[in-house]
Amino acid sequence: MAADIGKAEYRPFLPNHPAFERFPFAIWRKCWNVATSGGRANGLGYGDPAGEVVLRQRIAEYLALHRGDLCDHEQIVITPGGHSAFALAALVLGNPGDRIWLEDPGPLTVRNLFWTLALDVCPVAVDRDGMDVGQAIQKYPGARFAFAMPSRHHPLGVTLSLPRRLAMLDWARQHEAWIIEDDYDSEFRYVGPPLPSIRSIDGHDRVIYVGTFSKALYPAIRVGYLVLPRQLVGAFRNLTGLMNRSVPVDVQLALAEFIGGGHFATHLRRMRDLYTQRRTAFMEFGAGALDGLARIDCPDSGMNAVAWLEEGRDDVVVHRSAVAAGIQCFPLSDYTVGAKMPGALVLGFSGVPVERMKRHFDALADAIARS
Repeated sequence: MAADIGKAEYRPFLPNHPAFERFPFAIWRKCWNVATSGGRANGLGYGDPAGEVVLRQRIAEYLALHRGDLCDHEQIVITPGGHSAFALAALVLGNPGDRIWLEDPGPLTVRNLFWTLALDVCPVAVDRDGMDVGQAIQKYPGARFAFAMPSRHHPLGVTLSLPRRLAMLDWARQHEAWIIEDDYDSEFRYVGPPLPSIRSIDGHDRVIYVGTFSKALYPAIRVGYLVLPRQLVGAFRNLTGLMNRSVPVDVQLALAEFIGGGHFATHLRRMRDLYTQRRTAFMEFGAGALDGLARIDCPDSGMNAVAWLEEGRDDVVVHRSAVAAGIQCFPLSDYTVGAKMPGALVLGFSGVPVERMKRHFDALADAIARS
């Protein structure tokens, strides 16, 4: 079954695509059986709106051990994915018309979510040090929120520098604003230790931390979580209870067993090793196949890279040609609002086996050359 699932989901260079074929299905089934065995009736109800205590405890332990981020499990609220967590933050703390900083380029679906919730999305430039916090403070000082991906920006892959993190925290403190920290792809860092979160250096309780298991495990699990300042826990618990009731209890219990048994940490180590190999091959094959057509920019973390197109090529046109050739990717221009960026493609390497990589790059090179 595992091989069939991996084969069915395989799409070359699709961004944010885990290596499904390497997921430990047998271990996951055992954890599921343990969590649901013995006729546990407590797994059949709605459950605690904030999430099952045992899962929140396991997440708190994981954050302390692997992210150096100490919190109490009572500060954690489980959500059906990261986007649900973002929406909760906006609904609990914001009002229609409130301003929110968002990187430009930045994640399209997040931008659309905040637009739908009637927030005034304020585009902020991004450079090699991440979001230009100084520009944001100058242009939008009275914003209610800042949405940030400090550990790994999507789609460019840059990290937010320490001076800018401190400047953002100082701004939030002075203006009583909130920072929504999307700890995107923090598990997959290939050079040096994991970067600390903004929440871990927040001394004034202005950060709402959002994590998810969609990339580390698989998207269909639909489990995310918030780590909240203590004074916000009650309001978030109440609203998630009204909106979501609870994430399926059996999934939560199986995940808690998976983390508590050490399987999650083991899986992450194996995936980091695998993605390191695939990243290296991606850079080598890409540099050869795309020479004169595009320049590969592969960051030190995450699951994606950016291919900057040469000769002023239009990334929308190239994307159309690439999709026709069976290559799954996205044009960088899809992620921008007002930013003027060179043409580029956002490509994923984590879901592509090394032995298939060269022929996919050859197909991509032909597609670019024809555009």
